[in-house]
Amino acid sequence: MSSTLKSKLVGLALAICLIFFGVEKSYSYIIFIFVMLSIGIPHGSIDHIIAFLNPAARRFKNKFTFYLVYLSLIILNIFFWVISPFLGLFIFLIISCYHFGETQVIGYHHTNNRALNFVVGANLLLSLFLNNIFELQDILYIIPEFSNLDLTTYSNVFFLLISIVILMISILNFKIERKVPLYAEMTIIYFIFYHTDLLTSFALYFGFCHSLPMLVLEFKEFKNDTFTKFYIKTLPFTLLSVIFGFILYIFNNELLSSDNLILFVFIVISSLTLPHVFIMNDFVKDK
Repeated sequence: MSSTLKSKLVGLALAICLIFFGVEKSYSYIIFIFVMLSIGIPHGSIDHIIAFLNPAARRFKNKFTFYLVYLSLIILNIFFWVISPFLGLFIFLIISCYHFGETQVIGYHHTNNRALNFVVGANLLLSLFLNNIFELQDILYIIPEFSNLDLTTYSNVFFLLISIVILMISILNFKIERKVPLYAEMTIIYFIFYHTDLLTSFALYFGFCHSLPMLVLEFKEFKNDTFTKFYIKTLPFTLLSVIFGFILYIFNNELLSSDNLILFVFIVISSLTLPHVFIMNDFVKDK
């Protein structure tokens, strides 16, 4: 079993333990902050190193170009959210569908099937949203066409079953090398989404089924480093990311407000994700 799959099993086991012991929703912010600071943000905090590891897949001629493009994409994403929350959300979903799917299939199939990557990622996000759809409606009040829908006649079990059925149908025709284990992992993830609130669901998936496996892969590229030395390299940009979020929070408008903290957090995540996706796309080739 690969180290990537082992790290995923650790995350799934932890998530199941949290469900078994019935962790209250009041702890969701603590879980989210801990996971994001310890695993989530650090896995993208060495993009400036990863981008130059493989000369064959290198997009940037020098560090100046890298930082210019990287920061420009972050600013552009924030601009999209400010002028149109719907546009910002749409871009985030499209980018995340491909990125999450691309990393999810590692260990089960090669990553060069772009259609499969997108479909797997879309299934994950769809399940996350369906299984927390009532909470999502409260958060996305900025999109009245969605938030005003009356879905009270449907139960959470209905949305769970719908997400599983869509998973089975949507990737049934793909020739996946290890289809059954992929189905099994994603089904477990769906049950985690069903049993936990939106913030905890996202934290558990993003932290332990996405970020941790990527941290493991990145660590393997630093052959001469211990894990401690490798992890220390992630700290400067992890700190900068936190400062970036804090500054954005101070200079907010009515969209980036404390009244909708979860939406604000996702705006920050989407802004950091946009440039990160292109770096990871090169990094995971042939994995």
